[in-house]
Parts: sequence; structure tokens; C-alpha cells
Amino acid sequence: MRHELAALAAALALAACATEPDVGAPPAGRDCFHADSVNGYQYIDEHNVAVRVGANRRYILSTEWNARDLNWEHVIAIRSTTSWICTGNGLGVEIIGGEPHRHYPISAITRAPDETPPQGS
Repeated sequence: MRHELAALAAALALAACATEPDVGAPPAGRDCFHADSVNGYQYIDEHNVAVRVGANRRYILSTEWNARDLNWEHVIAIRSTTSWICTGNGLGVEIIGGEPHRHYPISAITRAPDETPPQGS
């Protein structure tokens, strides 16, 4: 009986590993980025902060808290409970900043429109 339980436990553990999603790739069909890919922040208004990802992508992170209270003179970080930060609901994502550190939970994430350079004549 003991051996059967041990074999069952081992089989369940292997099945759990086999069904774990690939954290190396973003979820299919989603617009996502890694928190460590953020290379700039910009205050937009009281409830919206823009983050720059790479050279060309920008995302708007919305919070119910007053983003004006973020202390922009200190380090600001973005944290997520998952490997990827994706557009849509911001559940599990927060901006951390200031001294002492404050946590600003994110309620929504949207992709900012691409900035197109002015066309010359």
C-alpha cells in the first residue's frame, strides 16, 4: 500500500510539471513584456503612468491611487506576480517607489499608440 501511494504521488508530481506553462514565451495572442525590460517611466496624470519597454513600445499603467504622490527622485520599480506583464487587467502588478516605499496597485494596462515621427515635405 505504501509503495502504491508513493507511486501515485510521484505520478501526480510529474503530471503537474508537464502541465506547467512555458514561462519563456508570452501567453499566446497577448501583448506582454517583462518587468526587467522597462527602461523608463513617465508621469501622465494622477492615475496613469507610462512605461517604456525597449526602443519603440510604451504602455500605460493605470492605478486608483494618486500617481502624483510617487517620489520620482527615488528608484521606481514595477513588480508582477507572474513572469509576464500583459495588457488588460493589472491584477498582480504594482509600481513601487518613493521613500519610504509605497506600493501602487495597477488596475489596467494598455498599449500606448506608437509615436510616429513628423513627416517632412
